[in-house]
Amino acid sequence: MTMTTNTIPTIQELVEFIKDVPDIDHEAVSLVRKAAKESNIAQFGVLEELVEWLSGWQGSYPPKADNIVMSIFVSNHGISDNYEISEHSKSNQDSLVSGFKSESSSLNQLCKLHNIGLQVFDLAMELPTEDITRKPAMEINDCITTILYGREAISSNPDLLCLGEAGIGNDTIALAMCCALFGGDIEGWLDPDSDITIRENQVKIVNAALSLHKERQPLEILRNLGGRDFAAMVGAIISARFERVPVILDGISACTAAALLFAISPHTIDHCYAAHQSHNPSHGKLLSIINKKPLLDLELLEANGCAAALTIPLIESAIHTHNNKSYDINV
Repeated sequence: MTMTTNTIPTIQELVEFIKDVPDIDHEAVSLVRKAAKESNIAQFGVLEELVEWLSGWQGSYPPKADNIVMSIFVSNHGISDNYEISEHSKSNQDSLVSGFKSESSSLNQLCKLHNIGLQVFDLAMELPTEDITRKPAMEINDCITTILYGREAISSNPDLLCLGEAGIGNDTIALAMCCALFGGDIEGWLDPDSDITIRENQVKIVNAALSLHKERQPLEILRNLGGRDFAAMVGAIISARFERVPVILDGISACTAAALLFAISPHTIDHCYAAHQSHNPSHGKLLSIINKKPLLDLELLEANGCAAALTIPLIESAIHTHNNKSYDINV
């Protein structure tokens, strides 16, 4: 992401920048459709849609996936120190991050299998954001600089970006921001299968946070209710758009980051696909609002990047089938 000034932009300047995103390359999409028609490729449904999506947002034909990157952002939230909002402790998060570093996690294994470059960003895990029931999660400069830092996700110039996070309590943060963005009954955003104490605490947190923070401009919602991981994902998504990198959103947190951009202008996330619909029904509700149909529905509980990684064989199959122009006969 580049700005026209060397100083830190204001939130309003960022909003105007976000609204000015480039459109899809219609010529590249036309070339995909022309090739499919000329080769009589049988209807492959979503696979052909993926090829159009990739080529259109890469701005070139044929589409490619030679350099696939998985970016995982990790941070901590102040509310997790004061409320029980997760069945996992911070030690679980530390173990997960250690697993990433030692290449022993499930995500590492999937990335190795599918030749995905994994990069994990520690966003000052030792410095949790503020408790959103008492203060804004982040100061303005912290929020904006973290958004700008999100561009690091595409520093290796990937053909395709998979985007996710690995945090404790992120579902609660996502819940608070979704309620602020789209309204509705808080109960309608809760996971009915979660622990009753966690659900009760989530209601307390969201009610208190929404009462304290009245601003409903999307980036102010991010600053007041979000966290560094969400801010970095917002930056990664919008940076990818300007650099013509299609994005796979891993789970509900990445989709909530995308929803903040959707609330600014719905077309700003047209270059994004949702990897899956998780076991949490609020994820499906959010996907419906932001008009994203998931590629997978495997009832995964916590993906931590794994759902996005699992879409790669599907995407590579779509590219290979199209680029090799098999001449199928409909019978």
